[in-house]
Amino acid sequence: MDQPRHTKSKGCRALSLVVIASVIMSLCSVMGVASGYLFYQLIEIPYFYNIYRTFVQPLEASGLLPTVGPRFENVPAEQATALALGGNPHFNILLVGLDQRWKVQHRSFRTDTIMIASLNPETDEALLFSLPRDLYVDVPAHGKRRINIAHVLGETQGYPGGGPALLMDTIQQNFGIPLHGYVMISFQGFRETVDLLGGVDIYVEKEIWDNKYPDDRGGEISIHIPAGQQHMDSETLLRYCRSRHGSDDFDRMARQQKALLALGRKFLTLEMLPRLPELLQTMSQTFYTDLRPDQIIYFAQLASRVNPDEIQMVVIDRSLLDPSQRQPGDEPSLLYPDWDKIHALVSELFYQ
Repeated sequence: MDQPRHTKSKGCRALSLVVIASVIMSLCSVMGVASGYLFYQLIEIPYFYNIYRTFVQPLEASGLLPTVGPRFENVPAEQATALALGGNPHFNILLVGLDQRWKVQHRSFRTDTIMIASLNPETDEALLFSLPRDLYVDVPAHGKRRINIAHVLGETQGYPGGGPALLMDTIQQNFGIPLHGYVMISFQGFRETVDLLGGVDIYVEKEIWDNKYPDDRGGEISIHIPAGQQHMDSETLLRYCRSRHGSDDFDRMARQQKALLALGRKFLTLEMLPRLPELLQTMSQTFYTDLRPDQIIYFAQLASRVNPDEIQMVVIDRSLLDPSQRQPGDEPSLLYPDWDKIHALVSELFYQ
């Protein structure tokens, strides 16, 4: 008689632990993007991951809970398990440039720049990983779409957490990269940032001619940026980052990474880290994030320990695409990913 009572007691305790864990993880789902960091801290523990897969994920799939958990449906099963259970020391922040050219109050704009900044606090290593805006991916609840439309759909279609949450879920689902937060900035916010720093110095490897550069009024202008060492003001740097008609989107992504690196160097040179909270307040109308000020300062402190010359800069280029998937009538700019190659690269960059 004693043994059954003991077994029942153990079973009750185990069930209680499962219920408590399920409640915690369900609360993370209900609370949305702001609790994403806690969610991924839990999900990296095998015990919590198994509970999530058994109890919480079915509720997400049924629509009873918003989906904010790790979504690896497009990742091969064996790799998904390794990604979820293997742990990840990287602190990954989604950096987004909004194509906002008009003065409106909402944020329903396509994403002109999509980049992941990844820092490893254990090794002080950093990575910038850029995604083409025309990449054809699975957008949760919306099927195959260009990745740069995910933010618009999230803002306009009632997705829990809005555009940032849907874009983050899209990246996590397709690439298997856990994201701990996002930072979004409009074109005007970019200009304000560069102006605050007094411009930046960049070496332009190849001159840029663009006769179809989009202006802020919905029209087009011609721009020219000569090759060589340049000191760029805010407008010139924005043009350097946005222009692609004189080259292509892959070259443009590389230029965006160089610009971000130059801004980081200038930020550290001017010793502006103590002024960061003040700057964020100044840019509150053009700068959007789910990170708290203390988290932003922590991320900036981590970044200040990184040697800028050793930052790894990677873009998804033509070698990671699969043009054989193209269909008659596809727009020329549409990019089909080669997921086998991309998942292998993600595994190498983020999990080794």
